Amino acid sequence: MLDNPQKTQRLLAELKSALPFEVELAPVVAKQLRDEHVAAAERSSHIVSDVSYAGDEGGIVCHIVPPPGRDGIVISLTYVRLPRFSPLAAAILDYQKHRVKKIKKQGY
Repeated sequence: MLDNPQKTQRLLAELKSALPFEVELAPVVAKQLRDEHVAAAERSSHIVSDVSYAGDEGGIVCHIVPPPGRDGIVISLTYVRLPRFSPLAAAILDYQKHRVKKIKKQGY
């Protein structure tokens, strides 16, 4: 099991109460989306309109508001960055570090 169920549900509830909020895609993700010609990669900042839990494999995911006339994207919280001044930035960084460590440990 990658996620601590209690901590994850608590963070998910905090994120839902903070909606909408702004994020940036991790550089590696932005590059991949640009290479695939995904419209969301054209912008540096994005608005998260909803969050949900995609099970232990996907973790907490962010629903990104699409540019007008484009498709939205759903991306793992692990691959977005919040401004450092955000009240949830520290909790999200802890969640991200924990998931990355667990994923590496399980050999994914």
